[in-house]
Amino acid sequence: MTVLKEMDIQARFTERMGTQSIFLISHVGHLMARKANRELARLGFTLQIEQFPVLFIVYFSGDDLLSQQDIANFLQKDKSGIQRSVRTLERDGYLRVVADSEDRRKNLIRLTPAGKMIIEQAIKTTETIDEEVMSQLTAEERDTFLKTTRKIAILLEK
Repeated sequence: MTVLKEMDIQARFTERMGTQSIFLISHVGHLMARKANRELARLGFTLQIEQFPVLFIVYFSGDDLLSQQDIANFLQKDKSGIQRSVRTLERDGYLRVVADSEDRRKNLIRLTPAGKMIIEQAIKTTETIDEEVMSQLTAEERDTFLKTTRKIAILLEK
């Protein structure tokens, strides 16, 4: 495809879809994730930002071990998707799966020291990226953005 054709498609897409919040929010999320993934790769991490929600949930649960179903429920994702993420994160040494002593059918998830380290690095990385982006906005724009985004999230969670 030629550069002119790509530019034409992009212009038509932006004209039609760039005013719809669903596409605009999705696009911004994609761009932020892409930036975070590049930064994590630059720092030597092989994980993608899309894998972090599972790690974050386990990290913020503290000493409480969560089941895969608990994580799926919290993230509002299907259990099979969570199982795939957990397997990958376990294979890479960030999580450990242990059988529940009370119910052997349940797997409980524990963060490893490597998992804790990568989450703490991810938090720093996302804070840096967030600051880079938000510093380009005025205080009023930041407040409006955060207030509006939270309101949209609340509306969609109903």
